[in-house]
Order: sequence, then structure tokens, then C-alpha cells
Amino acid sequence: MAKQAVQLTKKKRTQYRFQKLKMCKKCNRYSVLADESCPTCGTEWIGVESLVKTIFKNKLFTEAIWILIFVSLGIVFAPTMKSMYYSLIAGLVFCLSYCLITSIFMKSEYFIQLRKLLRSDFKRIKDGIGFDSNLAKADAEEGQLAPAYEKLREIGDFIENDKVKNRSVKLLNHIILRSDMELELETLVPTSYDRDFVEYALEAIKLNRTLMTKKSIAYFIQHRTSIVTDFGMETLISVAGTALRMKLYIIEFADFIEEFLEYFPKERLLRLCSIIHSNPEENWGSLGLKTKGLVAAKYNYDPDFKRFVS
Repeated sequence: MAKQAVQLTKKKRTQYRFQKLKMCKKCNRYSVLADESCPTCGTEWIGVESLVKTIFKNKLFTEAIWILIFVSLGIVFAPTMKSMYYSLIAGLVFCLSYCLITSIFMKSEYFIQLRKLLRSDFKRIKDGIGFDSNLAKADAEEGQLAPAYEKLREIGDFIENDKVKNRSVKLLNHIILRSDMELELETLVPTSYDRDFVEYALEAIKLNRTLMTKKSIAYFIQHRTSIVTDFGMETLISVAGTALRMKLYIIEFADFIEEFLEYFPKERLLRLCSIIHSNPEENWGSLGLKTKGLVAAKYNYDPDFKRFVS
């Protein structure tokens, strides 16, 4: 399949995963897709937060009705006027106490109702996400790569497994990537070696080096043997060079960087020297010594390295 030029929409982000869940009341089906309405019946989705709030309000309303009933019964069946006043006062105190306690524990009660809903509807949620996955598969089979990937992207935010990640990177490998796209890498890192992921990662970091995070670098190191077999040693050299982006990465992966130090282009080595020189308080160990030795041997008379040569 030839690569397609597509336009990807910006992903909708939420603070919590459960906030992506929504339900169609007509189809009684859950979904995590970004569509505004149900693709089956066209009914507008109801977010899981709205569902929980409705359940919570109904619970409070029911409890309030029962309180009023008991207070009313106490007043009606009071044998004397004094008892009736006592019942009324006790009822008011109880109502005020109930409102105060409810307001204090409202947030906790909300999350209790949320957990109950997610547990009771677990099978329906699972079936709904399975339906979403089938929609993505149908889009991919029809050659609609952008909608297919966007659906898998939403599913992947809710369910983190290798199956969804593998399907996503396979689609991305058939899309012409651009620097203006909202590309992801860390969220697609699988738990085992996947050639498609490595192929996508190498293409993505060419466009945006910041995508290569600690988790991604560790993946390349862990599966270095398979990666060298499939893509060559230049791949690891490129990843080691990308690790120079941050001081923390240099410290974390010092041994890995040191292994490929002599293969770095001038600008990468210059960046490493600059970071080491700017942080003399750090113990750079053998990486620092080898870097100084390499600069002295190869760039001793280069004016760009003059301040790093003692």
C-alpha cells in the first residue's frame, strides 16, 4: 500500500481516562471515540460524568424524600403539640445535618457512584470499545487511514495494550508523516519487540527529536540486537545522539552514549561537550573522560571546541 497524505485532527485530551467514556441512551452502548453522536442511530452521546451526576442527584433526591416522609410522620402522629414541635425541630436539625455532611463528602460520594457504574457496566463498556475497534478496522480496510488511526488513538488512551499499539503504528507507517502533525511515540511503545514500531519511531524522530523520551530510549537499548539486525547499527547511533537532548538522559544512558561517541557528527559532540562543560558539579565518569579524549584527538584545532580543550 502506497503512503497516503492525510490530515489528522487534534486529539481531545482529558484529565482522567474515564472522562473519555460516553454512552448512547438509545443504543445503550458505550464508546470512547471523539464523535459527537452515535454512528448507529445519530443520538448525541452522554458523557460518563453526566451519567454519574444524574445517578448521584437521583440518590440524593430519594434520600431527601425519605427524610421528609419520616419527619412528616413524626409530626402527624405526635400525641401532643409539644411532641410535634420536638419532631419538627429534630427533623430540621437532621435535614441540616444531612445537607452539611453531603456537601462535605460530595466529591467522595461522586467517585463511589462512578466506581459502581464502571463495575456494573464493565461488560457493556468492553463491548462498546470492541465496537469502536471494529469501526476502526472497517475504516482501515476501506483505505481511510486517518479516521482509522484517530479511532485507535482514542481507544489507546483508554486501553493500553500491544494489540492497539501495533495496529496504530501499522497505520502510521502507511501515512506520510509531517512535522506539523501531532505525533506520539511514548504512548505507542510496546512491551515486546515490534519491527513496525521501530520503523515508525525512526521516521517520527527525524521530524521531532523531542518525541524520543526515556521510555523510548530504554526500548531501543533493550531490543538493540533485533533492531541492529533489522535496521543496522546506524539506528542505535541515531538514538544515542537523540539522547543528548537532555542532561538527565545523558546521565541515565551514559554507557549507551559512550559506546557510540566516536560516531557522532560534530554538532552532536559539540552539544555533549557544552552540557558537560556547563555542569562541572556532575560526575560524568568515563563518558566525560572519553569525550575530552575524543575532542583532543579529532577537534583540537577546531575553534568551535576551543573552550572545551584544556
